[in-house]
Amino acid sequence: MKTASLPLETDRLIVRRYEERDVADILDYSRHAPSDEHRRRNVDWELSKKGVASWWEPMKTMEVDEAKSWLGLLIEVKDLGRVVGNTGFNVKKVGGHRQGMIGWIIGEAFEGNGYMTEAVTALLNYLFLTEEFHRTYAMTSPDNTRSWRLMERLGMRREAHFIKNCYHDDGWTDEYVYAILASEWRERRER
Repeated sequence: MKTASLPLETDRLIVRRYEERDVADILDYSRHAPSDEHRRRNVDWELSKKGVASWWEPMKTMEVDEAKSWLGLLIEVKDLGRVVGNTGFNVKKVGGHRQGMIGWIIGEAFEGNGYMTEAVTALLNYLFLTEEFHRTYAMTSPDNTRSWRLMERLGMRREAHFIKNCYHDDGWTDEYVYAILASEWRERRER
């Protein structure tokens, strides 16, 4: 299925593809203190205009089935007229069915407004109801409480706690894995 139903729109947000005009906003929400391990690990682009443009440019036209690595979507707050973070996914085909990982990041200045819950809800609706994914999962470190609590609010269940699974600059870290099936998502929507 083509990605014709993008962008995704909610009451307060537009979850959409990258445009050149977004570079300054992406740089702004990507900046973080060196001690902010969670953001540091999730900003995959060099913090420069060229780095942002280079990383995001392929996302402008990528189809869902081409998202073997990642298809990032920006989160624009309508009232602010600016991008405050991003969400996205990858896709893997298993037995003719799709499943994939989802993830997100939001600028520290925009936390606590419910934007991410709204954006990821829209993303899951899109993946399950439009693109007919069978399952999605997300991963985070146990100390990233905001992230795994969001996963739980969305109805995702903790399926794994990997011990010293990821290696970063400071050494090995644990990782939680949360997941939800399309059937479970539909059931939650019906309630």
